[in-house]
Amino acid sequence: MKTGKLKKRFTEIFGRGREPEVYRAPGRVNLIGEHTDYNDGLVLPIAIDLSTYGLFRTTDKDKIRVYSENLNKMEEIDPANISRRRDDWTDYVRGVLSGLESRAGTISGFDFYLNSEIPVGSGLSSSAALELVTAVGAIRTLNLAELEDLDLVKLCQKAENDFVGANTGIMDQYASYLGRAGAALLIDTSEPSHRPVKLELEGYELLVIDTTVSHTHGNNEYNRRRRECETAIDEINEKFEKDELRSLSEIASEELSAILPRLEQKLANRVEHVVRENERVEEAANCFRQGRIKEVGELFYASHSSLRDLYEVSSPELDFLIEFARAEGIPGARMTGGGFGGSTIHLVPEGQTDDYLERAVGEFENEFDITPGGFPVSPSDGAKFQN
Repeated sequence: MKTGKLKKRFTEIFGRGREPEVYRAPGRVNLIGEHTDYNDGLVLPIAIDLSTYGLFRTTDKDKIRVYSENLNKMEEIDPANISRRRDDWTDYVRGVLSGLESRAGTISGFDFYLNSEIPVGSGLSSSAALELVTAVGAIRTLNLAELEDLDLVKLCQKAENDFVGANTGIMDQYASYLGRAGAALLIDTSEPSHRPVKLELEGYELLVIDTTVSHTHGNNEYNRRRRECETAIDEINEKFEKDELRSLSEIASEELSAILPRLEQKLANRVEHVVRENERVEEAANCFRQGRIKEVGELFYASHSSLRDLYEVSSPELDFLIEFARAEGIPGARMTGGGFGGSTIHLVPEGQTDDYLERAVGEFENEFDITPGGFPVSPSDGAKFQN
């Protein structure tokens, strides 16, 4: 997105004055490793080349004005009451600023313009991008104390968990901040730490198809899955008379035969998904490094089947697109994101993306009377100052 156009729009909204500073934070696509991040497991996301842009300018007024271009809404935040929830979109901003105030210094008045390329509800983490662009821009614009990378990531995650009420793991904010062009991040969320994984796509492209069926993590289905995993941990510790199990990701696959029969079926399914999904992430990372794309594709399909059948977070729209990919001979596809709608990621041979997307859109429209969105994505650098 051209910064000149953004600055012109900023001036139209807030009036003339000093030129604003421009920041961007990307969305993310998780290639594989779904619902493992809050289970201290492995994930393999990329930051993508669709971003949320934030323009900042300090003022001498004792208020924060925030304008969302996408929502066409202006809201005011009182710096003296940053931590007051509003139960609207500004809570993402308030949560981050409240955290910064407690960690990095006093929040003074400023004007803040937001413009996002990331479809909301698509499972591409528009919320994390909003949090990161707020944090990175506010720290630099207001001359706040710098935070270590992991501290900043955790601050943004905390805003979403505690302020907004979506009990997500750390992956989204981690990828949006620390993403690398040309690579995925193999993140061990238990530490957390990461290793870059160069994507040897060997003649394939990554295509996102957005069902445009919106989901909201705060709708409690996502949070319910997390509670189920916590319940499974408690039951395993109780039934096996031990207290040392802290996360499902500590369970080895060879232990499943003893554990699963002693759990309620729903909980057994959740446990099996997490353990097997962690294995798929590690294997997929190795295959990507070596350009073994057909094997990656098989792992994609297996991941989606597990999310559909064991974790029960898919939807008819998502399943339709995966079955379409199989019928078209695409080597791999899966839902990406929290589920209950959102997007799918497809491994498509180079040069075939446009035709494949056109066919997928046509079939989807015939089935659901909904027009999905679609766009290729590439690994991008994380959040940064844009000027």
